[in-house]
Amino acid sequence: MKKYIFGSIFACIFLCCGTSRNMYHSKIYDKIYNCQGIDIKLLNQESKQPNYVKIQMDNVNKLIQWDYLDKLDYSKKNDTIYILEMDGIQGDFFFTVWNKNDTLSYTNESGKLMQTEQRLFTKYMMKLVSDWNIPEIRKEEKINKVNLPEEIIYATKITFNKGKYSIDCFTFNDFFNLKRDGVD
Repeated sequence: MKKYIFGSIFACIFLCCGTSRNMYHSKIYDKIYNCQGIDIKLLNQESKQPNYVKIQMDNVNKLIQWDYLDKLDYSKKNDTIYILEMDGIQGDFFFTVWNKNDTLSYTNESGKLMQTEQRLFTKYMMKLVSDWNIPEIRKEEKINKVNLPEEIIYATKITFNKGKYSIDCFTFNDFFNLKRDGVD
């Protein structure tokens, strides 16, 4: 009987802690996509959007369901997480989240959304985002903008400080310099 009671209490504590963590991350995800101008509530509604928009919304939903922040090694006390996300017009999707300890990347290049070890963005672009060097990114997108197809990248920064967090984001055009980024 004691084993049953202990097991039940352990299961309740385990499930409650997991639910609390998931709700915490859910609030962060809502704020990220709100910052980017995406209404999460619309992701779950049937819409009359073009097919590529539906595919992108489906990818975002899958990432949230996978709870990528739960898979990333980070500290709520003092850490900064960066995210780069690019949605192509043909339904392709590239997503990388990182901090000083860990990097996770997801893509749907194979036809379904999956985690990958492949680098999805250049080292230089990731460095500029890690430095949150928006003026240099603006300069790069003017000088080395990828014209065809023109794709928008979402950059997000989540700063944790003593258990609280703040979210900042901006968008920019994809850029690439063959001499600098071609050896990535």
